[in-house]
Amino acid sequence: MDSDKPPFSRSFVMRTTIRHMKKSVEISINKSFDRLKDFDSDSETGKEIIETLSVLHTLNKIIDEFQVNNRHLFVDQEKETV
Repeated sequence: MDSDKPPFSRSFVMRTTIRHMKKSVEISINKSFDRLKDFDSDSETGKEIIETLSVLHTLNKIIDEFQVNNRHLFVDQEKETV
């Protein structure tokens, strides 16, 4: 291993990835919600926005559940045993 490179940490990669995923979903929720005011909620586009918001909230929940159900992927094993 090169001494000038930091060690690999699965937990760091997983935490960072989850954080970026949740941030991206949150941005999409906010932008979609902002567009809702531009359309009548009974219009096809309004319905599509509401459906999109529902899917995005579900995706957020799935990400949370993945993290809870796979805690071992997010814990730095070296730090845990010390």
